[in-house]
Amino acid sequence: MWGKGMYHVGFLILMFSFISRSVDTTPENPIITYDFLYREGVESYLEEDWEKCKKHFEGALEDWHWWKDNVAKCRRECSEETAEAAVLASKLSEDDRFFERAVRNTLCVVKCKKNVFGSRMDRIVEGVVNEDFEMRKPYDYLQLCYYKMGMLKEAADAAATVLSVQPEHEVMMDNLKYYLREGVIGAEDVLNLELKEYGKEYILGNSAYNKADYEETITHMEKSLSLFYKAYEECRYLCEKPFDQGWYPDFISSVANHYTFTLRCKRRCIWQLSNLYGEIDDDFYASYFNYLQYSYYQEGDTKKACEAVASALHVNPDDAVQIRNKQFYLAEEISEDFFVPRKDVVAFMERESFEEKLLEFIETNFIFLTDEFLDEDDEDMELSPDTPKNKKPQSLMQQISEKARAIRKRAVDQYKNISQMGIRLLQTERELGGQERMVADGFASPLECLVLSELTKVAAVEGDGYKHRVSPHTQSENFHGVTLGRAGLMVHAKIFADEVLDLILGVTDHCQDYLERYFNLKKPLYFTFTHLVCRTAKPEMATNRSLSDLSHEVHVDNCILQDSGQCLRIPPAYTHRDYSAVLYLNDDFEGGEFIFTHDRSGLSHESIVQPKCGRMVAFSAGPENPHGVLPVLDGSRCAIGMWFTHDERYKELERTLAEKLLERIRDGDI
Repeated sequence: MWGKGMYHVGFLILMFSFISRSVDTTPENPIITYDFLYREGVESYLEEDWEKCKKHFEGALEDWHWWKDNVAKCRRECSEETAEAAVLASKLSEDDRFFERAVRNTLCVVKCKKNVFGSRMDRIVEGVVNEDFEMRKPYDYLQLCYYKMGMLKEAADAAATVLSVQPEHEVMMDNLKYYLREGVIGAEDVLNLELKEYGKEYILGNSAYNKADYEETITHMEKSLSLFYKAYEECRYLCEKPFDQGWYPDFISSVANHYTFTLRCKRRCIWQLSNLYGEIDDDFYASYFNYLQYSYYQEGDTKKACEAVASALHVNPDDAVQIRNKQFYLAEEISEDFFVPRKDVVAFMERESFEEKLLEFIETNFIFLTDEFLDEDDEDMELSPDTPKNKKPQSLMQQISEKARAIRKRAVDQYKNISQMGIRLLQTERELGGQERMVADGFASPLECLVLSELTKVAAVEGDGYKHRVSPHTQSENFHGVTLGRAGLMVHAKIFADEVLDLILGVTDHCQDYLERYFNLKKPLYFTFTHLVCRTAKPEMATNRSLSDLSHEVHVDNCILQDSGQCLRIPPAYTHRDYSAVLYLNDDFEGGEFIFTHDRSGLSHESIVQPKCGRMVAFSAGPENPHGVLPVLDGSRCAIGMWFTHDERYKELERTLAEKLLERIRDGDI
């Protein structure tokens, strides 16, 4: 008889033991909201006013919890109330019934929020502020405020709370160790201030299991599972938030876009709730039934044990331990009829499976940029210097700006709506012969590729982005680059329309979003560098050029690759990089294939990627992915290089400035 490997009660469990903040009152002043208090807290922190720092951040956290709890409560209660209400369209179509319930639900939510929140019911908080709260940034500030006030226990708790979602935060880990040492605090006394009720019960159940107290294990795990479902539903209700579509779609498109926006958020809920110990546990939900089957077996309740086995296998049919457990029970002449999964597990997995398939359908089947999108004049996909008779002469730069305006004018904001082109996964890591790598098509339309490649050819400066080195990798090619900073300056100087910069940001944002989801990343990725670049073959160097004269030598993006195969993660390597991607803009050239390799020579390939408009190759930036570029033998190979990090400290400044520039232009400030 086997029990699947369980967690051990140790430093992590004790460090992240439980307490939660209770909030049951509304702020008297509707202006003093959590975002306001957060900003005030930051100001107090910078002014080293530790008393006010503590007061403002604690108040901000209290209001944030109160706000979230009541938003979720309104949405949950109204959903339940509407589902039970009789509808006028009971004898009509399913669509009529759905939209009537939607209207009734809306009215209920508006009344509930007005009753609870009053004049602040429609207040919109900046996304970056909400993200800071989710990443426990207020506790980051608080831990130092507490320390400065001599409150070492509170400082340790705040530091541990940050580590619960950022376990690799080295500064916070060092701070926690210091607080434990200086305050003579035991690790078992440190609290995760954001641990929810289901997490508390789960830890108690885990502790009881390790003490072989199976009756207590059952009590706590069953209670935790019930609370987990409630927390899961609350998380999903909180996803039903406002959404700026960024364009003006048809009615049904608007509904579908907003639904897709919430769906992506809801798909992350199980990840968020699976983090009790500072990292995501992909088997967290299934682990309930691993504990329960063994505990029920030890308590002599075979039927409940078999039910838990069936539930675990319903979540993961390939669970080798539970397959053996089932075989064990059957060998004991237990009836097959005992192996029926719980109804709540079946319902949970049915919804998970449906939403996973639906999101996959959305991301792979909505091809929005078709030929009908283009004008007849665009069918040949050229930016011609010839001037149509009915138009005034235009420079190539004006043509690029006009094409970019057309893209936005025609309402194909594929980076913010359901249409998101048709992403077609071409090669997974298995086909590419390595790990954490992929190739997919569909990240830019022909027109977008044309605009961006022409922009790169026209606006690029030799060596821009390469410390002004015209041929940084090979003397047989010239390199022309455009950084976001340069693109922003050209828009600011009105050399290009702001739609050009918007196009660059939109296309690359779409790549980032897909990369996060494809690799199933638990932490957000931040751009650390974005670079439009063309590699152009020198005609005089093309004759008898050696294949070892690579366009870009074999390298690894976050460490220095040695001949021995060792990779040194030290400067001048960009050690903060975590993922990389290249979006290709053209294929009218010879050579220039992207390669994954076995070694530094580049002569032995694990796989080769042929550039093509809209095709992206993406991969983790570590030593598992040495890569390079074969010689460009003729023409210009244009692409957008993107590098990403999980560390917000290395966030790309030029990107932030470009986004601010667009915002100011749209607001009429420039």
